[in-house]
Amino acid sequence: MRRHCPSLVALQAFEAVACHGSLTRAAQSLHISQGAVSKQIKQLESFLSIPLFQRQRYGLELTAAGQRYLEEIAPALSRIEAATMDAMAPPVKGGVLRITCMPTLGAKWLIPKLPDFMQRWPDINLTFLPHRYGYDFSAPQVDASMRFGDGLWPDCQADYVVGRAIVPVAKPGIFPVPVTSPEQLAAMPLLQHVSAPHAWHDWMHAVAAHPKQLNTGPSFDQFSLLTEAAIAGLGVALIPACLIEEELRSGKLEQVYDMAILDRQGYYLCYPPDRAQLPELLVFRAWLREQGLENQTRMRLAVMHH
Repeated sequence: MRRHCPSLVALQAFEAVACHGSLTRAAQSLHISQGAVSKQIKQLESFLSIPLFQRQRYGLELTAAGQRYLEEIAPALSRIEAATMDAMAPPVKGGVLRITCMPTLGAKWLIPKLPDFMQRWPDINLTFLPHRYGYDFSAPQVDASMRFGDGLWPDCQADYVVGRAIVPVAKPGIFPVPVTSPEQLAAMPLLQHVSAPHAWHDWMHAVAAHPKQLNTGPSFDQFSLLTEAAIAGLGVALIPACLIEEELRSGKLEQVYDMAILDRQGYYLCYPPDRAQLPELLVFRAWLREQGLENQTRMRLAVMHH
């Protein structure tokens, strides 16, 4: 039976442009030309008979129809990719995968999920190397790395995993009255992450807030420190939702305004092209993609249903 579906290439281009808000950045992430991405988007819009993007001053933005379509097809694309990588991976009879990981992501998101991995692939030995090894894949002891950024780094491939959905949080009770507008947040110290100095400006823009000025607070080099600063009542912080689920459940933190946005940066699994077919890495990539799928779906729902 012939299915009434657009091409997978067009859907991948659509998801990349939606993710990056730019034809150029989408093309870089897909390793194809900007013209090729533009052609795929036009073909998809023609196939669907709807506009998917509208041009804004700061880049391309999904239309309402484009948002609904992305919400439906993105989880399916993620499942196809995870299933494909899982199928490509040959049976693993033991082996070691040596990785480095950002400390906060490892402690708050990755390690709590590892029992599932170890149960499903008991013969694979995950070795977490000191973070100081960084991302230098010329060193033979590093196979892959969990890295924070925009996913565009030279000499390595990068799979987005989780972390682009950020939420504003603070110590419960820090505001004397409930927050009803984002401008109210600007009066408090806005805690910063040194690797994401743009985050508060992007968030204010995304929620259509126009404070006269932002009350910049202290900066921290790890989300774990940023989280503790917010718990201590030093101000309001923008933190990836995946890193603070326990703090929100326990009441140590509260989300002070009911809106998440997709930040420019997130956590990626990075690896050199010449190790992409390493059996242990194929299995780990597929499993990570599977674990990130639920977070990605919640992220898109939070952004699109605000």
